[in-house]
Amino acid sequence: MHPEGSVLMGAPLKTSQHRSTFHALAILVTAFALAGCTTTLTESHTGGDGTSESAKLDATNARVVLMPVDIQVTELTAAGLEEPKADWTEAARNNVIAGLNTTMAEHGLTLRRYKKPRSKKNVRRDEQLEKLHSTVGGTILVHHYSQMNRLPTKQGRMDWTLGRTARNLGNDQNAEFALYVFMRDSYATSGRKAAMVASTIVGGLLGTPVAKAGERIGFASLVDLRSGDIVWFNVLYSDSGDLREAEPAREVVDDLISGFPI
Repeated sequence: MHPEGSVLMGAPLKTSQHRSTFHALAILVTAFALAGCTTTLTESHTGGDGTSESAKLDATNARVVLMPVDIQVTELTAAGLEEPKADWTEAARNNVIAGLNTTMAEHGLTLRRYKKPRSKKNVRRDEQLEKLHSTVGGTILVHHYSQMNRLPTKQGRMDWTLGRTARNLGNDQNAEFALYVFMRDSYATSGRKAAMVASTIVGGLLGTPVAKAGERIGFASLVDLRSGDIVWFNVLYSDSGDLREAEPAREVVDDLISGFPI
């Protein structure tokens, strides 16, 4: 039996399933916007009943593999459309990975580098686990962070899982844990910035919503590869920072892994 709310491995994830993550993030951002958020917000949870901290990782001996970072950076047009930018995305991915390695090293933990399997079957398995992580992460956002949508049978517990297939990943990577990161980032064009200025002026006069210039949203999970269980989870929303530059990206990364059990 898998805990309620988990997603089972099997056939490739459908597009509609993958989109649920973005729906969940949209709900999260809307909630923050209604709360008048103008800075960085994070909320970290450990597995279990949600009332006690999980055991800290032994930084000296823990074997944690950093999985390929699921990240996309887009340009926000004057009309509010998001256009993917490959060069921005690559720069952001490199900065996030560097930031994670540096921050963890400062705490005595050396992240293991993910090694792509030789077997195509195992490559597909790992890719499906990455998609599964984004889907489960979206489910957590909907059913754990939203009080209205909490599942009664869970009673606030963070007992979500990627399933036992994760064991095979652990064996291949010679690791006990996997760190997954999901990030979406956007930046405004000059036209969008002009629209934001106009929106601010009009909004101030009429009390209407103000157009946004861009935002950073995402989540990170620590998965126990011996069981597939998510033992730590943190969500991030920020309307400040810049993943395309090393130093600002490091600040975002530090917020993203706030509360990491080490």
